[in-house]
Amino acid sequence: MNYQLKKIIIISTLIIAFLGITYALYAFLMQIGVDEGYEPIQPIHFSHKIHAGDNQIDCKYCHSGARTSAVAGVPSLNVCMGCHNTISEYEGEEDLANGYTKEFYTKEIKKLYEAVGWDEQKFRYTGTPKGVQWVRIHKLPDFTYFNHSQHVAVGGLECQKCHGEVQQMEVVHQHAPLTMGWCINCHRQMPVNANNPYYQHYEEVHKALAKKLNVAKLTVAEMGGLECAKCHY
Repeated sequence: MNYQLKKIIIISTLIIAFLGITYALYAFLMQIGVDEGYEPIQPIHFSHKIHAGDNQIDCKYCHSGARTSAVAGVPSLNVCMGCHNTISEYEGEEDLANGYTKEFYTKEIKKLYEAVGWDEQKFRYTGTPKGVQWVRIHKLPDFTYFNHSQHVAVGGLECQKCHGEVQQMEVVHQHAPLTMGWCINCHRQMPVNANNPYYQHYEEVHKALAKKLNVAKLTVAEMGGLECAKCHY
């Protein structure tokens, strides 16, 4: 093997190694802040499977802000007490394989009483609540603006679109990556929702735009959903 060939092999090896290391570093850096699958332990065990699944409580009953504001919000403990001032013991199905017995769930209800300051014997508030430090699961960067009402009330999206099948989750976890690429892909695929009270004012405009773009159905992207200022301003 002559010197020139050795030189080519060495340079080629270095280039391949450099590209491999660069790609690995890029892949690692791109995962920073991506918490898909994040499933923290909460101070009070709250089973979405029981509430949203078994009892079919609408997500927006507790997270009412999702209909009218940018933030869905963490429900006040008073919302919980709307039912649990009379439901002091769990009488539903058990999941013995995972340790979720009736006693376990009842104990968690007692934690709620302690946090909100409720005397179940006298059936009244004690006036000495302790509160609960819930662990936040879903969080976007501060430079990203996301409006729940725009997606839920106007867009007509179901909560499961972003949060997964919450009604089947015993412990809630972050279902989607919530990355910029994930949001953009959704905007490119999602048709404009015509079943909302705002659409009637723009129906003719939408039809004219669809005709101009030669598409049967407008997507969010074609309505400006890819503009930087939509989410970053």
